[in-house]
Amino acid sequence: MNLTDLSQGAHARHLRILGHFAPEDSHGLGPEVKTVVLLGPDEPRFWSAFEDSPEYRDGAPDPMDRWSARVIGDWAREIGGEAYFPFGGAPYHPFYSWALSTGRVYASPLRFLVDNESGLFVSFRGAIGFTQNISDPRPVLSTPCAGCAAPCLTSCPADALDETDYNVPKCKSYLMNAIESCETFGCAARRACPYTAKTQRPVAHAKFHMRAFIGA
Repeated sequence: MNLTDLSQGAHARHLRILGHFAPEDSHGLGPEVKTVVLLGPDEPRFWSAFEDSPEYRDGAPDPMDRWSARVIGDWAREIGGEAYFPFGGAPYHPFYSWALSTGRVYASPLRFLVDNESGLFVSFRGAIGFTQNISDPRPVLSTPCAGCAAPCLTSCPADALDETDYNVPKCKSYLMNAIESCETFGCAARRACPYTAKTQRPVAHAKFHMRAFIGA
């Protein structure tokens, strides 16, 4: 198994590899796990595939989590790996610290995760752990925040976040009491990131996540 094979497998499932890391004791995995590969949506083609899935169409709760569990879980079993997810109940896997361990995903000035392909829209549908070492021939990428004027810090219409705090109740209150661009197109602070604009996330995808966030 190598990164090229995994990248092709992820692409076939409308996912992309966000990075990988070799676990240490602090990552909470056993010594038999040598490599963990993180997976996220391959925008913008992911959304149309998800819309066609049985999970999206059946009307049951948590369709994207169930899609992720099925698609990534089946793939992990097929290639002899172990699937991990950022949902499903405690104890939760520390995807935030896992992402930082890849050296390809970084903490933004808002402390939200950011990468060079999806900007502040970077998200994780799951991960697969392997008992073998997998190398990464791709060039190392520095944080996309280097030299950036950080428009994310000044773009929240609810004034709900800054470098030190994210006021979730204030954010949700704003979304529930005013129909603005955040509710329709996704978080304005995230969209202000120059790299987020590269993702071409469909409006329906952004709205899906915002409605899930506010519990609508």
